[in-house]
Amino acid sequence: MCTIGYGDITPNSVTTKLFSILFVLVGFGFIDILLSGMVSYMLDLQENYLLRTVQHGGQKKDSTRSYIIDVNKGRMRIRMKVELALGVVVLCIGIGVGAMHFVESLGWLDSFYLSVMSVTTVGYGDRVFRTLPGRLFATIWLFVSTLAVARAFLYLAEARVDKRHRKMTKWVLGHDLTISEFLAADIDNNGFVSKLEFVIYKLKEMRKVSKKDIMQICETFDRLDIGNCGKITLADLVESHH
Repeated sequence: MCTIGYGDITPNSVTTKLFSILFVLVGFGFIDILLSGMVSYMLDLQENYLLRTVQHGGQKKDSTRSYIIDVNKGRMRIRMKVELALGVVVLCIGIGVGAMHFVESLGWLDSFYLSVMSVTTVGYGDRVFRTLPGRLFATIWLFVSTLAVARAFLYLAEARVDKRHRKMTKWVLGHDLTISEFLAADIDNNGFVSKLEFVIYKLKEMRKVSKKDIMQICETFDRLDIGNCGKITLADLVESHH
């Protein structure tokens, strides 16, 4: 179910093969959802603790400091996810090495080899769990370790994408408008770029919002602007609810 496949024990009948197909597809997805919930819960606890520490660090809490915390919150969460996932992977490999050395009576090198090949779901089959205590240990250890490795790679990819997005955002916000960009930012073609148009254009450049999103928002605004006066009033909202 952890996608390893050592090859020492395999289904050998039609019934067991069909059962294995269903069991692997459903079971692996269920364990992945379960582990995801556990990881998210641990991250929430760690994040809340760090934020409380920052807020009660003896400094005066003002609007600027609160803004900095909000801006860095997403970045901090990604970094914590990567660190937590990598820490769990290292811990799982270490636990596996110790268990294989003392339970399966393998040498330290073979123990480390089998541990890494197991948590990365390679499973060549030249080294397997042969003792009953070793197999009982593996049934629990492999659930956590293999999915932890998958999560670690996922979080590393997420961190890399976030880094690229931050680099692009810094570049977008760091240069002034050119003539072509001015014409593109002038949404209503009235010869000047308002603050709102400038914000919308920069969001589009940073790929935070697409043209389709803007059109859908405008359609919603037009639907709520019953008086067709370019703004939504309380009377418009009351009339729209009726």
